[in-house]
This record gives sequence, C-alpha cells and structure tokens, in this order.
Amino acid sequence: MALSADAAQMATYLAALTHPDTNAIRQAEIALKPILKNSQCVPAMIEVVKSRETQNDAVRHVTVIVLRKRIIGHLAKFDAATKAALRAELLSILQTESSRPVRNGVVALVATVCKVEADGSADSSQAAAGWPELFQFIAAAAGDTHPEARELAFLLLGEMTETIGIHLKPQFVTLVSLFSAGLSDGDIKVQNASVKALGLLLSYLSDEDDIDTFAPLIPPILTVAEACRARNDEEIVSTTLDVLYDLCFSPSQAVAAHMTTIVKFSQICMADSNLEMGVRDSAALVVATMAESRPKHLGRDVPLLTGLLETIFNLIENSDGSAAGALFESNPAWKEDFEGTEGYDESEDGATTETGMAQGTLDMLACEVPKKFIFEPVVSRCMSRLGSTDPKQRKAGIACLGVIAEGCAEPLRENLAQVMPHVFKAAGDNDARVRECACFALGQISEHCQPEVLSYSSQILPIVFALLDDANIAVQATSCYVLEMFCERLEPDGVRPLLDPLVKKLASMLEATNKRSVQEMTVAALAATAVAAEEEFAPYVPGVANLMAKLMQLKDEKTFSLRGRALECMGHIAIAVGKDTFRPYFQSTMQCACEGLTFESTDLHEFAYAAFANLSKVMGDEFSPVLQELVPHLITVISQDEGQLEKAEEAQGNQFNALDDSDEEDEEGGYVMHIRTALLESKKGAITAIGEMAAHSGAAFVPFLGDAMTVLLKAADNWHPLIKVECADAMASLIVPCVAQDHGGEIKWEKGDIAGASPLSANTTQAVNVIMKALVVLMQDDTKEVVGKACESIQSIIELCGPHSFASVANECLENTYALLAKEAPCQQLEDYGEEFGDEDDDHDAFMTSVCDLVGSFGRVMGHHFVQYLPKFLPPICEYAKSSRPPSDRSMAVGCLGELAQELGAGISEYWSNVFYPAAIAGLADSDYSVRRNAAFCIGVSCEGLGESVASQYGTMLQAMSPLFGIDVNDGDTAAACVDNASAAVARMITTSPSSVPLAQVLPVVLKALPLKNDMTENETVYNCLFGLLEKNQPDLITNKLELSRVFAEAASEASNVDDDLKEKLKLALQSLH
Repeated sequence: MALSADAAQMATYLAALTHPDTNAIRQAEIALKPILKNSQCVPAMIEVVKSRETQNDAVRHVTVIVLRKRIIGHLAKFDAATKAALRAELLSILQTESSRPVRNGVVALVATVCKVEADGSADSSQAAAGWPELFQFIAAAAGDTHPEARELAFLLLGEMTETIGIHLKPQFVTLVSLFSAGLSDGDIKVQNASVKALGLLLSYLSDEDDIDTFAPLIPPILTVAEACRARNDEEIVSTTLDVLYDLCFSPSQAVAAHMTTIVKFSQICMADSNLEMGVRDSAALVVATMAESRPKHLGRDVPLLTGLLETIFNLIENSDGSAAGALFESNPAWKEDFEGTEGYDESEDGATTETGMAQGTLDMLACEVPKKFIFEPVVSRCMSRLGSTDPKQRKAGIACLGVIAEGCAEPLRENLAQVMPHVFKAAGDNDARVRECACFALGQISEHCQPEVLSYSSQILPIVFALLDDANIAVQATSCYVLEMFCERLEPDGVRPLLDPLVKKLASMLEATNKRSVQEMTVAALAATAVAAEEEFAPYVPGVANLMAKLMQLKDEKTFSLRGRALECMGHIAIAVGKDTFRPYFQSTMQCACEGLTFESTDLHEFAYAAFANLSKVMGDEFSPVLQELVPHLITVISQDEGQLEKAEEAQGNQFNALDDSDEEDEEGGYVMHIRTALLESKKGAITAIGEMAAHSGAAFVPFLGDAMTVLLKAADNWHPLIKVECADAMASLIVPCVAQDHGGEIKWEKGDIAGASPLSANTTQAVNVIMKALVVLMQDDTKEVVGKACESIQSIIELCGPHSFASVANECLENTYALLAKEAPCQQLEDYGEEFGDEDDDHDAFMTSVCDLVGSFGRVMGHHFVQYLPKFLPPICEYAKSSRPPSDRSMAVGCLGELAQELGAGISEYWSNVFYPAAIAGLADSDYSVRRNAAFCIGVSCEGLGESVASQYGTMLQAMSPLFGIDVNDGDTAAACVDNASAAVARMITTSPSSVPLAQVLPVVLKALPLKNDMTENETVYNCLFGLLEKNQPDLITNKLELSRVFAEAASEASNVDDDLKEKLKLALQSLH
C-alpha cells in the first residue's frame, strides 16, 4: 500500500537520517523539526513504521526512535479515542513485526506511552488500568508457545521497569509468577530476557520494602547466570553481577538470606579465566561491596569466608604478575620502567589485572570484615604458604600478609613477634618475586603497625640495606618504599647504626639509576631517613641538597613527579635538621617551590604547598616575608570551584537530539559537570599550607587572618570530606596569630574559672567564637574523619584559650560529644544493610580516640563544672571498656577514665566504686599492654585525687598491679610503658598515703623497674616520690640505698632522656647517698 502524502514526505526526511552524510542529516533535522511540532506527525510516522513492503528496516527503526522522542508532547493533545486507537496500533505492530531492531524500538515506544499514561493517572494504584490491553498482551505473550513472543513479553517488562516499580505494586505477586516462568523457560533467549527485565526491576526496588516480594527469585537468576557463564555468555553474567552489586546495599533481610549464594557465584566468576577481566572484576566488586554492607554476616559464615580466601590466594599464586605492583599502579614511571620485564603484569592502560583484582578484594575484606573473623584465617594461610617449597605459594603468602596490614593493623601489631620472623625469612628468599613481595609486606607493616614495628629496627634496617643491592630492580625500588615507611617515626638511635652507609648507598643509587620510579622511591627514602636521624643528618645535608638541587631544576613534564619528590625531600630535611642548619638552602628551596606554581601541573602545585607548610614550620618568623605573596595565592586556590562544565559525549541511544521535544535550541544543553580531582588535592595542600603558616608565623599572619578565615569557613562546607578534614585541622591554627599578637604567645587561664573576667582579647574572642561554631557544626558531619579532626581542633583551642573559649558553644559541643560516645551521631547512622548483630563484633573506630581525648580535655578545661555531666558520659565510655570490645577500644576507654580521674580529682568520688575502680582493676588484668598501662595510670591518678578515702583499697590495687612489674620491657615500647606506668602509679600512692603502702615489699620491686624506659612524662612523679622519701630518711628506702644509687646514676647519665633540671636534682640526691 502506498504511503499517504504526509507519510511519504516524512519517510523521505527520515531516510536521510540513515545516511552517513552529517550535512544531509542536519538538513533533514531542520526540515523535520517544524513538521514534528504538529500532532499529525504521529499517525504519519506510524504509517511509515508499518510499511514493511516499501520502507527498509533502517528507515522504520529511525522512525520509531524519532516517534518516541516526540510522543510525550503530543499524547496529551489527543482525545481518548485517538489514544485508544494509537495504543491498539502499537500492540498490532508488536504482534506482526519481524525485524528485531524495529520491534525493540516499538517496545521502547510502548513503554514510553504506558509511562506517560500511568504518570498522568490521579490514582497511582489504578494507573495500569488505563491500558489493560497491554497487560493482557504481555500475559498472553508470556504464555505463548513461540519463544519470540515469550521473549517479547520480558522485553516489554524490562522497558517498563520504572512504571512497574511505581504503578504496578498490586500486580507484584502476579509478576513474580511471570518472571519465575521466564527464568525456567526452555529457550535461552527467553531466559536471558527475563534475567535482564527482572534485574532492572530488582535494581530499581533494591532499597524499598517491595524487594522482599522478588527476593525468592534471586536463586533462579543465579542458576540462569551460571549456565550463561558455563557457555561464555558474558553479557548475561555481567548484567547479573550489576544487579547483585545493587542488591548488596539493600537493607532487606530477604535479600540478605541469599548472601551466601550471591558471594559464591561471584567467587566462581572471579576465578573463571575464560571470562573477560572486566567481568571478573565486576564479580570482585560484588564480593567487596558485600563485605562493606554485610561484614558481620560474611565474617560469621566461616565456610563462605574461607572459600573466598582460598580463591584469592590461588589467584595470586597462579598469576604471573607482580604481587607488589599495587604499590606503583598510580605511578606512570613504574609502568614505563618495568613494562616488558619479568613479573610485570601486562594489561591495558588502567585495566585491572588478575593479581590486582585479588589483592583489592582481600584488602576490602581485611578492612571491612570484623578482625575477629578475618585475621586468623588469612594469617594461617599466609604462614602455611610461606613454608611451601613452591615459590608461587611463598609469593602469595607474603604478599597477602602485606595486603591485610592496613585493615588488620590492630591484631597484626599484637602478633608481630610471630609474624616478623617469616617476613625476614621471605626477604632473603632465592626467588626475586618473593623478595619483592617481602619488601612490600615490610613496607605495609612499617606503615600501619607503628609504633610496635619500630622495636624491630635492628633487624629490619640491615635486611632492607642488603636488598638495596638486589639484582632485581623492582626489589630495589620496593626496598626504598620500606625505608620511607619505616623511618618516618623512627628515633635517631634506631637509624644511627646504619645512617652513614644508608645515606651513601641511597645517594649512589640515585646517581646510578636511570629509572624514574627507582629515583623517586630513593628520594623518598632519603627524606624519611633524614626525618628519622633528625639533627644527626646535618653532616649529609650539603651532599644530599646538591643532589636535590639538580632534580629540582627538571623541566620535562614526565619528570615533574621526581622534581616534586626532591622538593619534598628538602622540606623533610628542614624538619629534621632545624632552622639554623637549613637556612643556607631556604631560598633555593622556596624558589623551586614557587617556580613549580608557574607550571600547569597540579602535582607540582601539591608538592609546593607541602614545602610551604614544612618550611613555615621550620623557619618560623623568617618565613614571614613571603606571606604577602603566598597567602593571596593560596586563598585563590582554595576559593576555586573544583567542578567544571564540559561538553558531554553523545551517548549511544541519544541520536537525533535536535528532534526531541524542545522547541528552542538549548544553549546550555549537552554539558555535564566534571569534578577535577587534581584540583581537590591542590586545595587540600593549600589549606594545609595556610594552617601551618598561621600556626608558625606568629603575629605576622594577623593581616591575612580575615581572608583566611572567610575562605576556610566556606571550604568547610565543601561537598568533599577531604577538603572538610583539612579545614577542620587548619581552623585551630587561625587562633594562634591572635594569641601571638594580643597575648604574647600564651594565654593564662584557670581550670574551671568561667565566672571571672575573660583573659581573651576582643580579637581573640571574636576569632574563637567564629571558629568554634564552625567546628561544632563539623562535629555533626556524616564523615567520621571530619568529625575526628573537628574534635581535635576543638580540644586544641580550648586547651590554648581556656574555659572562656568554650562558653559560647559548650552545650552544643557537649551534646554532640555525648551523641558520638553513644553512637547516635550522624556519622554513625549509616545504614547497616540488614546486619542484625549488635556491636560486639565491631572493630575500633580510630576517630573515637579523638572524641575520648576531647572528653578528657573537657575535664582539663572545665574542671569541677564537668562533674555534673559524668552520669551521662560515663556509661557510654564504659561500653568501650567491655572485654568483648577490641583492645584499642578498651585502651581508649580506660585511658579516658584515667584522664578524667586526673583532672577532676575528688570530683569522681561518687563514681569510684562502681565505675573507675572496677574498670581499672579489670584493665590491669587485660591481655593487652596498652589497656594495662592505662589502667595503672588510672589507679595512680585516682589515688592521688581521692586521697585517704581510698587508702583502704591500696592492698587490692597493689596486688592487681604486681604482675605488671614482671613484664619484659624488651617486649616492645608498649610493654616498657606498661611497667613505667605501674611504677608511677605506685609512686603516686606512696606520695598520697605512704603509711598505706607496705614499702618494705614494694620499694625493691619499683626500684628494680627504674629508671623509666619509655614514658618520660612520669619522671617527675617517680623521682619526686623518691626524693620525698629520701628527705625523710625513710628506713625501707635507705635499706635499698645501693639500688637507689644505681637508679639515680642511670637516670642522671648523659644518655638518659630525663630533662636537664631533673637530672641536676638527681645528681644532688646521688651525692647525698654517698
């Protein structure tokens, strides 16, 4: 049948849209636009679609696409009869259309018409009744004997997902039967179509209660997906994994019931080498996300967790790639230097490798699953593989130990004595890949297991020093990483034995290698070595500075990272050796940093800002002359918007946008917002620099205070937590210039004195009020890191400025703090995604240490005014002290109680017997050294504050503390600190009530433990106690005269860490003994 005149004209223009000539397409669009404004274009286009004899499939397909774009605007103009005729026409086309592209286009068109009709219905629950023939059509098609018809039913349901999810809730039970039949259909195409349609609906409903209705269909979906995986039908496998990812975040218990089968299917896909790497990585993402959303479920399912771990270990074992490569994935120089070498995991740029997938999944499991479930099964597998004769197994064992170091840092710190010998052995393995992974593990442990790992310096440094000469370049580079991580917190005496050969070796490596990645790691290692050596690095400064000077002149964009590392190294050297030694290099370092700002490189900008921060910290008032130039620049950077409108790429399916419903050309259309993450990092660095300049430039920063405060307050409202964290950290520093100018650098304040005149100047008061208000708001942020940093800054300000700085925000700040302790704050109210377990399996939240420190600060600043809040604050604090909680929680809670006891003195008397005393006694018997040392501190300061009222309990307390004196102080810093705190506690008890202490039995034990080995803050307490007894010629002390002389002599020696004033007193006391 010939087309009508209108349809023929339309067909001509529409045919032009199928041509490859873009000019012809544009002309056709111009001609079509006025025609498409007339509603008569709809029947004309329907006529074209139906003309199979005269129009080819491409033209008819394009016609359906254009009709779908225009139908929404015209449908409202049609009367009921016209709409009914259109709907009937569309269903008729679906029944007879043989071309799949045209049919699929009509399916989308039908779904659009259905949505418009349903959305326009006054009664949402009855919206589907507006087109009953469609649902009859779908039901009939789903039961048809022809598979094409059954497939069509699910294609329609898939396109109608949103309409179904909103308007067809009463039909959900019927739909379950429909989908169930489709999933079990004997035809593969029908099965696949049902999986796609149901998957879309499950994703749409994933966070709604209605998901429970469809949750029973998850197993049959997985059955179909597994069959597809077996025959390499990756499209359906990928589709299923996308749906499973969405379901991971569902709070539904009905969905959670299928967690095991979901994870098992994903695990199988991860291990299937026949699947594309992208699909396997999607499976790994499901596992990782399930660990994030249901960590306790996953941890408690032992068979599931162990099966996952076996798969991960096997993947790392059998992959040829470097298991230490995760360190350098973000470094382009690493790829350039090592591509093509043995052990380099070849992949397309940015693509995930098999090893990377496995390690990333294990890292997520270690970070998210409670440590009581994940640590032992991982470490036991590491240990068994490390004992294997197969180097691939040894590689996997040591690599996985390094991977979990961050997530399992707490239990790993507790078990270093068992773990480290295996790491040291792997570092000397005859297989280069094992050695490389041993370096990786050493670096990770050095980074995340501080300070306990520092006690192994005498073993780690020689091993790493030897590995710097390894024949394998990757091992050399990774060894530098270990040095960087390990030396960051090492004391000078730790690095001293190897300092000279180490610096010389790193310098020679830097000059000898032409591999940028190795150069960068070497420079970073030199910087960390300088930080560890402190003033002892001074003899090496000229030589190292000369090497850095060459690198700081690099101009090639590829070498910017190396140039930045050199600048960073100079900043760290400044921190290490101090103002006087660094002064000759200050100007050249500043020149390099400022020159870096002239390059279009955000990396160089970040390095420059870090250098400004470090140099301002070191040079102090000598940095002030550059403030006039730098501060305005930094404020401009912080003020920049990291969002940027960019022309959007035309997505597939968005063809012929000129023919949509818009009557006017959209000048702003076709643009999307992109976040410039590099600018985020630059802003972060600029905020840090502003904070350090304010903190260390004194009154010279005051002229810039207003602008700096304005920009930081605005940035504190940034959408990104990275920026908010830095703002919270920097805000406290803005008070320092006011204190320097108006108060001579120090404010004299009295604990709890809020009634008297404020010691704060008007300027300081204004700055404090503005900043404290902003910080209290940040306490209610939904990101824990932001909250923790806000608490730290509030503590810093109130301890600097005293109780009057707290007055304007006290009530709100106290309420926020209580909410955090009680786990009721916004950052603690994230959905648990169906985790019905309590908090017994929870791991330690690092930010809560800052919260508890703030509570201690309340006592320090508010004094007796805080006693009234104890009934509210003590119960949630004690929850963290329960034996079921992780050691870090217990230590934190007992430490907080100790600080309160120290600051409130007799104010805790009402809570001594039922809170402080039982918590401290239980803490003394804890298995963790940190808990025991804090418990000993709590006992000591409580006895000091409560006086004779608790003297009758001394016997019990001394008996409970007695085992602490048997701890081997060589077992690490925490062990030594435990003994020190026990000694100080006994000293406080003796000073408070000497008659209540059996000195004849106690003094020999305490003297044997002296001098203090770790906690030098307790020196005054311990030695003043002994001085007091000595002045009274206490008989039991005189009986131990020789031991006392030894203690005084060692404490007063040149090598002792006792401060000089106390050393003089010790020397005088020592003379009196002779």
